[in-house]
Amino acid sequence: MKYPFPPLHLFQLFLLFFLCVPSRAAIGECSIPPLYLPWRNITVSLDGLAVTRGIELGIGTPSQVFSLRPATTLNNTRISNVLECVSLTNITCIGAAGGVFDATKSSTYEVSIRSAWNGSQADQETATGSYVYFNDLLKFERNGSVLGFPLVNAGLEGADNGIPLGVDSSFLNAATSGFVAPSSAWSLWAGSRSLSPVDGALVIGGYDNARVAGNFTTFPIGTWTSAQPCPLQVSVATISYTFLNGTEVKLLAEAEIPINACLDTARQRFTFTPKVASLFGNVTGYDSSSGLTGLNYPIAARPDGNLTVVLTNGYKTVVPNEELFTIKRGSDNFGRYAIVNDSLVDSGISYNADADPANIRAILGGMFLTQNYLVVDYEEGVFRMAPAVQGPLEENRGGLMPICTQKAVVNETNSPTGTATPSPKAKGKSNVGAIAGGVVGGIAALALLAVLVWLVMKRKKKVREEKIRRELANTHRQSSMLSVSELPTPVSANMPWKWRC
Repeated sequence: MKYPFPPLHLFQLFLLFFLCVPSRAAIGECSIPPLYLPWRNITVSLDGLAVTRGIELGIGTPSQVFSLRPATTLNNTRISNVLECVSLTNITCIGAAGGVFDATKSSTYEVSIRSAWNGSQADQETATGSYVYFNDLLKFERNGSVLGFPLVNAGLEGADNGIPLGVDSSFLNAATSGFVAPSSAWSLWAGSRSLSPVDGALVIGGYDNARVAGNFTTFPIGTWTSAQPCPLQVSVATISYTFLNGTEVKLLAEAEIPINACLDTARQRFTFTPKVASLFGNVTGYDSSSGLTGLNYPIAARPDGNLTVVLTNGYKTVVPNEELFTIKRGSDNFGRYAIVNDSLVDSGISYNADADPANIRAILGGMFLTQNYLVVDYEEGVFRMAPAVQGPLEENRGGLMPICTQKAVVNETNSPTGTATPSPKAKGKSNVGAIAGGVVGGIAALALLAVLVWLVMKRKKKVREEKIRRELANTHRQSSMLSVSELPTPVSANMPWKWRC
């Protein structure tokens, strides 16, 4: 059988593989800076009145503005259709939805059936929901755009709009395959929703080192179950309320069964068991006969304590009073999150004292992620938390550290090139490898490989030169029997390969 290419020696195959690895793609992708997405108030209505706190995205051509919350329980980007708010003038509905989409106004809109759609198939629809799967142009606030981005129109009833950060997130996949982020790892600081609010930020493909105040602690990604429908799961060992005078009251003691809870980036409040909620109400002076909805207090009777949550691995978080209690807020007539009653103080604990414990799913919401910086790497199977730096920071200060889980591709086969994980001040519990160490190790490995290649090439050169000398000597002896045209052509030691990448 004849082959289109001459046969190659083993060393040639090895060298060919080494030279043909598309390292440019690996370097190019890993050199993309982390995608920084501020979490702040965004205007989402045409008249400028509807303002929603979220992450800004532009969808369609021309862009229709959305402000969406990160959601670890979603795998696809869900948005509302304009018809669900009747019109573009219903600013209360638009503000609550974080924006609405009008497909007739986008020239790049393409509807799809789910089986042929490039989004995640992991999300389950509700029986009463109405879903439209489509693709369109998605623009990030400042870092490029992705055409053909998978999106879902989901009804307001039975579905939460949001940016999906689940294990099979089509948002993360599209951001990396669209070359706007170096990897699918992500990190988040929720910001503060106190009376002195501070913008938060989501970072795709990296983390904000300036927001990290201590060592990282590592947790495994949880198994999704009906009882714990979330990937970021922790076990709460103790909960205590500490008064201003230092008196501490245990709401969940060490001897009790720990509470398994979800970290929920889309929820602000804490949800504990009915027993814990009842004890919290008792120690803070809540009057259950007041007729007030939730754990609300007259402003003159504002509680003065803070809340401490300790996980079973010893990780401790203190939620200060100014984050735990605030003036009563909610959605105003424009759909904005605003003060709705300045005579009441609201707590960040959901009041479910009368609920069936079997129906309660414990949640550590945004208040928890105000005090902690979160880093998630699904490919590694872990997430990490560290105490967060509080207060405002300069947005363009730098300090974004990449988390590169780049995989080189050879003939459409993925080949891992290593992972660098966040490790500011890493020691003790954190056990996180330094990014610099990964780079040095990679350079050392390449250097060693280069030396080995050089040694093999040197040996091959010596063998080849010896073979040439023998052939020339043999040719000299037989020259009287051969025509000139039949003489073998001497092979230069520096001759390049006949085909290369």
